[in-house]
Amino acid sequence: MGVLASIAEAEVTGARPPKGTVIRRVGLPGKRTLVIRRETPADAGALATLYDRLGDDDRYRRFFSARRPPDPFIERMTRVHDRGGVGLVAVLQDRRGVERLVGEAGYELLDDGDGELGITVDSFARGWLGPYLLDALVEQASARGVRNIQAEVLMTNGRMLAVLRSRGMVTLASYDSPATLRVAIGAARRMPAWPGRHDRPRVLVEARGATWLGSRALQAGGFQVVSCPGPLAIGCGCPALAGEPCPLVTAADAVVVSLPTGTEVAGSLLEAHRRLHPEVPMCAWPPGDQGDPATALPHPPVGSDGAALVDFLQGLIAGGRREDGPGSDQPGSEPESDLGP
Repeated sequence: MGVLASIAEAEVTGARPPKGTVIRRVGLPGKRTLVIRRETPADAGALATLYDRLGDDDRYRRFFSARRPPDPFIERMTRVHDRGGVGLVAVLQDRRGVERLVGEAGYELLDDGDGELGITVDSFARGWLGPYLLDALVEQASARGVRNIQAEVLMTNGRMLAVLRSRGMVTLASYDSPATLRVAIGAARRMPAWPGRHDRPRVLVEARGATWLGSRALQAGGFQVVSCPGPLAIGCGCPALAGEPCPLVTAADAVVVSLPTGTEVAGSLLEAHRRLHPEVPMCAWPPGDQGDPATALPHPPVGSDGAALVDFLQGLIAGGRREDGPGSDQPGSEPESDLGP
């Protein structure tokens, strides 16, 4: 047992949080109080105890290992603010003032300026504390100019994926071993932005679900791909359907519509994109309902393999942005924005 594991969790009647660290404070039933505050090195022992309380499966979902993180790892976590990130802890105070650390959330800064999410919630508080704690963290990230919060999440971690979907999650990549998704939610604004620099062709995929079958082929072919469920996402307000330009479409080189084009939602989305982003070329995969002129889009040949899909998208982008859109005098140009460095 490490040094931190031997330190009892703080239970001090009348204890006060370090000055200037409280982010939120809310009263709960039973004369209890929930305090969200900044993490400090003094929380290392309580964090170790929290991780010890987790079951093996919960620890694996959090750390991709069933074993509790070693003491130096936890100690480093508590100093995330020194590295430009943010760490928060959730502390529950009972009617006597006795405190118990019941959750933590934080992000480390990535090289592209986004934050890398980590979050843990005690088993008894799941279903309500996680979303509340994530909201507080996103608020802190936004105040610091962080565009997105990214996370690598096990595909079997349905609870975490549901929370992120409710905040407009988009998918950046998927992996097989272990089976995980690299996802992002917006921090600076509700809709996520494209991560990193625009040094590769950008393809936005409007697709039902978290993944799209052609993403890996395009990424292997040198494209940057983001998959967005758009109006089909739970709790995500689609800006295009609200009559506002979508930052993901605006900064994309092409859009792949992988939705049932005959549906009312998909039809409304296509109409909105054509009206708001006429300069961005779109295609359908699989082919749309060609009997409906309003939804017919160019599409790769039926039965295309990965190489053919890459060639098709390269040709679509090489054709430049549509001539009827703003900025068409500079094919492939991207409007100035705050979406990336």
